[in-house]
Amino acid sequence: MADLSALLEKEASTEIEAILSEARKRASEIAVGASSEAQALEATRARAVKSQSEALLVRAKSAAQLEASSLRLTAQHDAVQGVFAAVSAQVDELLADPARYPAVFAKLLAEAVAGAGGQALQALVVGRGDEALAEKAVADAGLGLPVETADDVRGGVRLRTVNHSVIENTLHGRLEALRGELASEVSAALFGAKAG
Repeated sequence: MADLSALLEKEASTEIEAILSEARKRASEIAVGASSEAQALEATRARAVKSQSEALLVRAKSAAQLEASSLRLTAQHDAVQGVFAAVSAQVDELLADPARYPAVFAKLLAEAVAGAGGQALQALVVGRGDEALAEKAVADAGLGLPVETADDVRGGVRLRTVNHSVIENTLHGRLEALRGELASEVSAALFGAKAG
């Protein structure tokens, strides 16, 4: 019996040793697999973080470029508007100059009459401050038209024909009519080829 007990104990010891060896081997395989999985997960996360940071950087650059373009366009717009405001102020100075304005007024009247194309004229409408100037210009031109005043006419003339046509020729009106056309030219003059 002692031999049997020793034999069983030896067999159990061998069996235990085999189980422990298999368990160690399996634990080592699991540890290697877990380490590989952890490295793969870490690499995946690193790629995702890098990709996100690159995308954020691209978006930030795009936003900065849009903001810079917006600021540049606003500055260009403000500069062009400043030029038109300065021109409008110069027109106002001309309108207030009793030495220069009468000749300009007479020319505006002559252009408006020519624009009527031979239609019979009914009245000349001018701004309140131009009434005396208009009466003199009408007399000098031999037009024999009644002169009326209106608050919305400034720095020029409005002719009414008997056919109810209206020909308006004012300095501020001409400036406004040309604003769209001249804005790109002014921008190009101020900013060159970069104005677009």
